[in-house]
Amino acid sequence: MIELKRVTKQYGQATVLKHIDLVIDEPGIYCLLGRNGAGKTTLLKSIAGYQNITNGTIQVDGKVITTSTLDTGVSYIENFARHFNLPVGKLLKIASEVNPNYDYEFASEMMERFELDAKKKFNHLSLGMKTMVSTILCLASNKSVVLLDEPVLGFDAIMRVEFYDMLTESFRKHPRIIVVSTHIIEEIAKTIQKLIILDKGSIRFFDTLQSVETKAFSISGLQKDVEAATQNLNVIGRDTVGGLATCYIFDTPSAPSASLEIHPLSLQDFFIQMVGHKGGAAR
Repeated sequence: MIELKRVTKQYGQATVLKHIDLVIDEPGIYCLLGRNGAGKTTLLKSIAGYQNITNGTIQVDGKVITTSTLDTGVSYIENFARHFNLPVGKLLKIASEVNPNYDYEFASEMMERFELDAKKKFNHLSLGMKTMVSTILCLASNKSVVLLDEPVLGFDAIMRVEFYDMLTESFRKHPRIIVVSTHIIEEIAKTIQKLIILDKGSIRFFDTLQSVETKAFSISGLQKDVEAATQNLNVIGRDTVGGLATCYIFDTPSAPSASLEIHPLSLQDFFIQMVGHKGGAAR
């Protein structure tokens, strides 16, 4: 369980995280979305105990998390191989020796699947393979909370598909809280259960992917007709061109008018409307 209460993080005069309240209390694969500079990495590092927050509290499984916490119960993608210029096989062995719950079999299977040379030193790998090794080690840790920050960085299309399969397989074997931060939105939609949108240091949205699929849609038509149809709906964005308008909605759909066009929003379009336009908050 992850619990944040009024979490604020400042760097000098800049406030990166603003009074965040967040509770993640169910196993699942959660997607953390946000524009560059929204505070995603700062949030993940704070939960992992990599840096202290300015105000508020962070708890994981009831334990208060700070940089002084010895065992946070959190596995963060930067916890591992990037700091060691050792052969890949040696990294696996070290990880299994220091963590009695480490799933060495899973890690070995994934290394074989991705054709990683156990004798090759970590710093001699490509960017994509470095990221893959770090992610495998992170998932194999079997910690109750796993945080993956841009885990597909440097991956080609085939590697990304393999990664999502690996993520699903890891969760199936060991259900727990896995939070994935990514910019490749549509690809991960098939894998996640819940969505967190961070915007300018604040939680803008936290709900199931199913809620987006059932409640996020657009209404288009003559501006006067669109305005009449959406006056009691939660509008998260709008576009107007001449006498035509499109409103982007997060609400329970009602019976459409024959003069209007209604289309579901993709996850990416929903995200863009939530953080790229001034409008109502998703509720």
